[in-house]
Amino acid sequence: MRPVTPLLSAWAAVAATLGAGTLFAGLQLAREPGLAPYERDTLWLAAGMGAALCVLVGLVLVLRGRCWSLIEDPAEVGTEFPPGGDRATRRPYATLFAASFAALFLEVMLIRYAGAQIRIFAFYKNVPLVGSFLGLGLGCWLGGGRRRHALRFLLWLLPLAFALAQGSAVIDRYLGMAASAGSSEQVLGDFIATGEGAAPRIISQIMMGMFCAAVLAAVTFLFALLGRLLGDAFDQVPRLAGYTVNIVASLAGVGAFAALSWLQTPPWVWFAAGLVPLLWWLPDWRGAAAATALIAASCVAVAPVAGEVVWSPYQKLVGHVIPPGPDGSGTGSPAYLVQISDVFYQIAVDLRPAAWAALGRNPFPHYDGAFAGMHALERVLIVGAGTGNDVAAALRAGAAGVDAVDIDPAIVAMGRAHHPERPYDDPRVRVIVDDARRAFRRLPPGSYDAVVFGLLDSHTQLGISSMRLDNYVFTLESLASARRLLKPGGSIILTAATFRDWFRERFVAMLEVTCDGPVEVASFGAWLTYRCRVDDSARPLAPAVNAATLPTDDWPFLYMPSRGVPGAYLVVLAMLVATSVAALRVGGVEVRRLTPDHAHFFFLGAAFLLMEVVAINRLALLFGTTWLVSAVGIVLVLGLIVAANLTVAIAGSVPYGIAYAALALSLLGGYAVEPGVVLGRGTGPSVLYGLAVLLPVYFAGLVFARSFRAAPIAGPAIGANILGAVVGGWAEYLTTAIGIRRMALLALAFYAASLVSLVTARRKARATTPSGLPAPASS
Repeated sequence: MRPVTPLLSAWAAVAATLGAGTLFAGLQLAREPGLAPYERDTLWLAAGMGAALCVLVGLVLVLRGRCWSLIEDPAEVGTEFPPGGDRATRRPYATLFAASFAALFLEVMLIRYAGAQIRIFAFYKNVPLVGSFLGLGLGCWLGGGRRRHALRFLLWLLPLAFALAQGSAVIDRYLGMAASAGSSEQVLGDFIATGEGAAPRIISQIMMGMFCAAVLAAVTFLFALLGRLLGDAFDQVPRLAGYTVNIVASLAGVGAFAALSWLQTPPWVWFAAGLVPLLWWLPDWRGAAAATALIAASCVAVAPVAGEVVWSPYQKLVGHVIPPGPDGSGTGSPAYLVQISDVFYQIAVDLRPAAWAALGRNPFPHYDGAFAGMHALERVLIVGAGTGNDVAAALRAGAAGVDAVDIDPAIVAMGRAHHPERPYDDPRVRVIVDDARRAFRRLPPGSYDAVVFGLLDSHTQLGISSMRLDNYVFTLESLASARRLLKPGGSIILTAATFRDWFRERFVAMLEVTCDGPVEVASFGAWLTYRCRVDDSARPLAPAVNAATLPTDDWPFLYMPSRGVPGAYLVVLAMLVATSVAALRVGGVEVRRLTPDHAHFFFLGAAFLLMEVVAINRLALLFGTTWLVSAVGIVLVLGLIVAANLTVAIAGSVPYGIAYAALALSLLGGYAVEPGVVLGRGTGPSVLYGLAVLLPVYFAGLVFARSFRAAPIAGPAIGANILGAVVGGWAEYLTTAIGIRRMALLALAFYAASLVSLVTARRKARATTPSGLPAPASS
């Protein structure tokens, strides 16, 4: 029998450590006193999955001889493919399509799954994003992808999938406190750090940084294997045609994942859909069988769940039935607890007086407290209605009609099915599944006695940016839109778990500006309710005294105390940048060996990611922070790139001077004209503004298409471009300091750097070209 090779030894060590660690941690944590039954069930499941992974490692070691022949260097093994079986080489366009589809599908899948499973990635979502970019760029640079890289990807994905699947049960038990203690942000969760000193905060930040760096390295290594397949596929076809196939396949990948998200499919379906294309590189039955087994293992790793888990288009919702009584719901009837990414979010509970009479107190008084002293409520608007507690409270307060707005259809469905008071079945209630800002623009002004903001703090982010689903709901412009909907004398009511002093002061300041009057603050334990009265909703708003520190549509970061990149982000970012540099050095990429041509593609990639972030944020503000808007935004971006490719293919190369001038003017135009000029003016102006925001993508596509078509080797060119996107991913954190609008100027600076690199490359080419001979293609 063959010995255990270094590759299998490393994999077995990592997988066994994860399995054994999860097994023992799950068993230990499950014995803690005071755990709810659903928490204990989750930990028992984690322990069982850890044991299963250990068994799988043992099985792989027993079969190591067969595994060795599939994943080791074919130069040592012999012929890698059977005669005539290398379809990856015989059908290059299909190969490129499969590699591109899998790369983008798995990238967006990993970003969503990691953020939902491990809470720290709700704040550092760029870690899986940049890790996948870094790996794909490095892999494209190296090229030479073969079937062993597809199998190694599947092999190493398994422990990562397992770690993410069990992360919320075990890892978050330890990292959750570090996230709260080390961050200056308001953090969703059950641990709140107050009065912490500098030393504990820095230690927590270093812990977060070490964990994020380890995940970044793992994702980079994993996607480098996939990137080698992509880079090799690019080198088998003409440049421009290949890039067009790449974009079309990426469109298909985004569309496929958006469809699966809309259908609320579970993660094991995502893993299956994203990994099956890798079978393309495994035409022989042994390779296909091994790959199928690994795909199935990853699907099994992420499939088991505890509780009612619903993967809505936006977030992971976990529901648990809570029995009645003092040790359960605290009332005389069952309740339904809802978690977001395994963190407490809300509990659908019967709060009618008869239900909690035996307890002698209302366990959640803030719902009824929001309407205390309010009479003759003809119509109430609830924003962030969730499972229906605020709606039920409005009905108990005597509201004749209630409009309930929530962006997530899944959480509304949970409320319909499980809320003991059945508020959504009441004929006085109208449910509106929509983004709050878009609903504000569509609802009739001057028609509500109260606008109530429910518990919206989901900490779920939007796509590739640091924007969260509720960021645009809590801005001065949003509150002004809500104010417009009130009748004279109507009230704005806002309830939130505001544990930090600056967070409480921010809500008071925002409502003082909005209502131009005093703000009542009522404390109900962990929750505070803020209420203000508007005498004349048509009167212009008074200017904010401290507007620089209050969230606006350009700086919509409610959960950050002030403008600037938080210290925790800087510490973690420094560690991640160091990890990225180390990964490139290990992969053989050295900065001093990069040519001006490489720098040209690099800066194009960095600028493009920032431009895409700005465009998606603007579209979310114009049309709503919905899954459909995000998906359509990405599809439009990719579609404009295809249009640029077709322009270059049909009309020939567009002069660089014209393309760069148009690019600069379109970026400056988007910077100069803010979206506020079209908000509330109808669909037509918003569509025109959205197209104007996206227009720079087309002109940037003209530049890239011409340069890429002339690139002598496709792999390093596309690799440099993707690596540039890594820098764009890190630079995106500057949004919290300079706002969204100025990111267009930063993108313009990167494009200027790409132009300087291009000019330098052309001068160098002319200097090295013998007199009388034509310049090389890259010039």
